Order: sequence, then structure tokens, then C-alpha cells
Amino acid sequence: MHTYWKNCPVARQGSFRGKEKCPSIVLEAASDYNLFFWHAAYGFAGTLNDLNILNLSPLLRSLMDGTFIGLEQEAEVVPYNIGDEQFERLFVLVDGIYPDYSRFVKGFKEPLTPPEKVFTQWQEAARKDIERAFGVLQARFQCVARPIHLMSMKKITEMVAASLILHNMCVSDRIMNGDVNA
Repeated sequence: MHTYWKNCPVARQGSFRGKEKCPSIVLEAASDYNLFFWHAAYGFAGTLNDLNILNLSPLLRSLMDGTFIGLEQEAEVVPYNIGDEQFERLFVLVDGIYPDYSRFVKGFKEPLTPPEKVFTQWQEAARKDIERAFGVLQARFQCVARPIHLMSMKKITEMVAASLILHNMCVSDRIMNGDVNA
């Protein structure tokens, strides 16, 4: 998700000017179907594409060096079942441009069989959860949806982090109250 940085210092405008030709800051995040953000990294320059951001990502670093396994167990999100099969690790739904890592699940480029078609449709639909989570975050906290007027990257990062924490608190309250469809 890109946030427009209205008061970007002139010295930084070249590196933060993204595809929209205005300075922006990128939020990389991972969420579940309940819209809970499990991972967020903020502060990437708007000029970076998805693969460059992935290479700088603390999530990828923890997946590669093995520390993510401990985080999964500490959060008690593994093991989990899908149908009759039990899984011992989490997987990340990604689109076709991402590299082939063991934890990344992509849809089929050209699904041929009915099961491949069903899987690809399911995977594409599930990937839209992150877009929905970003939409709810922006609707709930206008400070991440509107142009940012602050100049300090530290203050901007603190503002976005606070918004994400408050968003997750709202999601947790909704789930604990049993209203998972709200």
C-alpha cells in the first residue's frame, strides 16, 4: 500500500517518487481473512517495486534464516488443519511475480484441470483479503489514506504503527465478541 507523502523533503523526493509521479511511502503487510495484520514493514521508498521490497523485507529474512518457525509456534498458529490434512507451518499467498520459495503459494498460470481451476480461483479470492484489510485500515484511520503532511520519517512511521496496532485491537475485539463477519 502506498501512502502519498505531501511534505517529502526535496532531497528525498527522487528516491520516494513512485509510479504516480509523486513521493510515496510503501507499507508491506501480511494479514489473515479476519483482517488481522500479522506482519507490517513501513518506510520503503515509493520507487521500489514489489520484488525489491520483498528483498528488503524482515518477513523474508525471518523465513530464510529460520526464525519464523519460532514466531509461528510462539503465536500458536501452528499446527492447523485444512480438511483432513494437518500443516506444521504457515504459507504466504503470492502472485506470479514472486520467486519460488517453499512458503510461497502461487496460483497456476494456466489452470487446465478442474482442480487446478478451483485452486487458482480460491487462491486469487483469498489474496484479496490483504486488499480488503488495507481498505478497512484506510477507512478506519484516515491518516494513512490521506496525504501525509509530516516531514519526519520517524513520526510518520510511529503514526502508521499506531494505526496498525489500533486496527488489530479493533479486529481482536470483534473476533472475541464472536462477530467474525463484521
